[in-house]
Amino acid sequence: MSSMKGKVVVLVGCASGMGAATLKMLLADGATVIGFDNNRDNMADTLEEISEELPEFKGNLEMVYGDVTSSEDRSGLVAAAREKYGRIDSLLYVAGVLDLMCPAHKTDDELYDYVMDVNVNSCFRMCRDCLPLLWDHEGLPANIVIVGSVGGQVGSSAGAAYITSKHAVLGLARNLAHTYRFRNVRTNVVNPGACVTDILANAMEKWPDRDVMDLEGNELYNVRGAVALGVDYDGKNITGWPEDIANAILYLISDEAHYVNGAQLNVDGGWTSF
Repeated sequence: MSSMKGKVVVLVGCASGMGAATLKMLLADGATVIGFDNNRDNMADTLEEISEELPEFKGNLEMVYGDVTSSEDRSGLVAAAREKYGRIDSLLYVAGVLDLMCPAHKTDDELYDYVMDVNVNSCFRMCRDCLPLLWDHEGLPANIVIVGSVGGQVGSSAGAAYITSKHAVLGLARNLAHTYRFRNVRTNVVNPGACVTDILANAMEKWPDRDVMDLEGNELYNVRGAVALGVDYDGKNITGWPEDIANAILYLISDEAHYVNGAQLNVDGGWTSF
């Protein structure tokens, strides 16, 4: 696969899980990454891992700390990219939050608004604000990759707010793919299935006084919804890993994928096939 050397990549949600795995691969391959996250503690752990695992990585990392739902913080990120590099080769929106598996009748406005703000509204605004640094890209197209979910294709894998949010970003990606192909920008989506990440821990930190997994929702979406793919020979649930998603993201922004636009790449172990 083509090298990321010299590519300028904005990575939103880089401190843990899928974002951290993507960050490591980009740096190892020579990319210049402008990372954005609000969790300094998680980022400190990731930076320590990078120093241990990639002591002589080829890329460059510039961190911008902020809240993706903050207009001021998002503007600071875009300004940093504009002032230092004058362009963006790829925008990766990996940030996302859960809805605690709440069915609609248990989803209050605070929970619904937060999930939609992070998963949809801020994704839209980040893409919109970065477009002037992406479009009319020299050579092969610039890229937008949004991490969606198989929850954007089915109604049975999570609560009402999360499912709504992930259906919404698929529509956003389709519109961007059509509209900005004329400006040499590709937009694609990676849809993870069940993966081992820190998203539950992040939910616990955000909502310390709530149950991180609604019992009724767990029965509806994990048990009856067949979130788990099954079990392996040791009796453990078969799930994906952050690196599986990172590999898919890197493919979609590679030169080899230059004709892939408006696609949804499911990385779910076959979950959506049954």
